[in-house]
Amino acid sequence: MTLLQLRYISEVAKQGSFCKAAQNLYVSQPGVSKMVAALEKELGITIFVRSASGITLTAEGKRLLDAGNRLLRDADHIANQFSQISPVRPESFCVSSLHYSFVVDAFTELLRRAESPSQHYKIKICQSSDVLQHVMDLESEVGVLSAGEHNRDYLTRVLERSGLEFHRLIRSNICAFLHESHPLAEKAALTFSDLAPYPCIMYELDMDSPSILHEQFSISTFYPKRVVVVTGLYQSLEVMVRCQGYDLGNGIISPGNKRQGVVKRPVEGLDAPVSIGWVSRRGQALSAPALEFVKELDIYCRDI
Repeated sequence: MTLLQLRYISEVAKQGSFCKAAQNLYVSQPGVSKMVAALEKELGITIFVRSASGITLTAEGKRLLDAGNRLLRDADHIANQFSQISPVRPESFCVSSLHYSFVVDAFTELLRRAESPSQHYKIKICQSSDVLQHVMDLESEVGVLSAGEHNRDYLTRVLERSGLEFHRLIRSNICAFLHESHPLAEKAALTFSDLAPYPCIMYELDMDSPSILHEQFSISTFYPKRVVVVTGLYQSLEVMVRCQGYDLGNGIISPGNKRQGVVKRPVEGLDAPVSIGWVSRRGQALSAPALEFVKELDIYCRDI
């Protein structure tokens, strides 16, 4: 089966006639008929039913046409992406990050300011091990993560071995993030005892990744009894608002957080600073979108 055969079948179905399809394809009618017959023989199905009143698709032919049209659209998309004669080459950029709202804010600001008429921008919210892997595999041009006392040596070895480099944006202590409606929001500082009655929000872990890279393991002195595991920032906010939950994380609160009513409070006993920064492949020049994104990250961190 070839894309050419699928194009012939799609055109025949669209025109309802082998003759009209051949005219649009600039080939002979026998050539179209032979191409369709060859595919019917290869797949062992009947695609079209011919009659005096015209041709109709069989049930198997409809399923083939649906799947074939998807393949043809994908093929056209790929051709447009990489064709040297395409008048507009899409501007592409992908970033992977831990669950940081300020990264989402910087990404959306990049989208707002982008002037390219054709863009393929992507943001992946994931764990540290995935952030590193995405940058190593060139899936993402930039990755945003944190390095603390608990994982700094390990992370340094991984970066060196993988040809990556870490660019620090800010140093911050771990704080508690909670909604402004939370009973503890009025307190200037919190203790572990204060937090104990409320659910602690944690992000779902990939059990195959090294535990030393999980943010939760940076807090070795605190073991909450009530835990809610979520997969994204939206679920985290819902638990904060509806269930008086709190999230322990690096002490950065973005404009997006503030608009949603999220506040941060220091926690006694959590005074080991953590560095937040972005990683990229060593010696590789960043694309224009990546440079703009890194600039936005720096602006947000300076404001914070």
